[in-house]
Amino acid sequence: MPIPIILDVDTGYDDAVAILMAAGHPAIDLLGVTTVAGNAPLPVTTDNTLRTLDAAGYTDVPVIAGAHRPLVRALGGSSDAQSQHFHFPRQREATPGYAVDWLVETIMASNDDIVLVPLAPLTNIALALYKEPRIAQKVKEVVLMGGAVHGGNMSPAAEFNIWIDPEAARIVWQAGWSITMVGLDVTGRALIPPDDVARVKALASAGARITGQLLDFCVQREVVGWGKPGVQIFDACAVAAVVDPGMLSTQHCFVDVETRGELTAGMTVCDVDGRTNNPPNCHVGLDIDYARFFRVMMEGLGR
Repeated sequence: MPIPIILDVDTGYDDAVAILMAAGHPAIDLLGVTTVAGNAPLPVTTDNTLRTLDAAGYTDVPVIAGAHRPLVRALGGSSDAQSQHFHFPRQREATPGYAVDWLVETIMASNDDIVLVPLAPLTNIALALYKEPRIAQKVKEVVLMGGAVHGGNMSPAAEFNIWIDPEAARIVWQAGWSITMVGLDVTGRALIPPDDVARVKALASAGARITGQLLDFCVQREVVGWGKPGVQIFDACAVAAVVDPGMLSTQHCFVDVETRGELTAGMTVCDVDGRTNNPPNCHVGLDIDYARFFRVMMEGLGR
C-alpha cells in the first residue's frame, strides 16, 4: 500500500521538486500540501505550490495555506533564487481553511499511519501540536528537512528552516514523536550532477519537464556560477527517505534547538556522543546513498 504523507512547504525550487516527486511516486499517497512563510511570504509560497502541482496535472491534491510568520520572530530573509515567483500555469485557488486546522483534522480523523514531511520552517507543525497535542501519537513518523550536525547555511551554526523559526522547531523536537532529520549533512552529499539533470529532462512526464526547468536554473547558478559538481535539492532528499529509508545512514541521538544564543539561534544541537545523557529523540541523518536517492527521484518524476 502507498504511504500516506502530508507535505508542509515554503515552495522555492527544491520544495517544488520534492512536491512533484511525492505526487508522482507510486509508493506515496500525497494527502495534501500545507504552506507556510519561509523562503518567501505566504502568498508567494502558496502560489508557487499551486502552480507546481497544477502545471503537472495534480489538481486533485489539496493545498492549504498556513502561518504567515514565525511564532515570535519577524520573517527572516531568503535568497532571490528561492523567493522568486514561478510562472507555471495555475488553474485553481488554495483549498479554503487554515493549514493548522486542516493538519489536526486530517491527522486525528485518519486510521492510517500518516508520515508528516515538513520541508520548511516548522511553524505550522508547532501550532498544530499546540492546538492538539495528540497528533504526536497519531503520526507514524516525522521526516523533516532541516538542521545540521555541523554548521549551517544562514549562520555558522544554523540551517535556514530552523533559523527562521527556532521556537517552533524546539516544540517539534520536544513533542515525543519519531523524527528523522534530513539536514545539510545529508543534502550536501546528494548533489545532482549535470549528467543526471539530463536524465531527468529525458523523461516524458509533465513533472519531469517542470523539474528539468528548475534544475537547469540551479545548474547555471550552482555549477556554472559557483563551480560546484552538482546541485543541492535539499527537500527532495527527505521525500526520497520516506520511500527508501535505508538510503540514509543515521544515528539515534538526542537533539534540541538553540533559541536564545546571540550567535547560535536556530542551531540543532545533536548529541551524537551521548554527552548530555538525555534519551535519544531523533534519527539524525549523517550520510546518503546517492544512487538510491536518484533512483527514487526518477521513479517519482517518471509518471
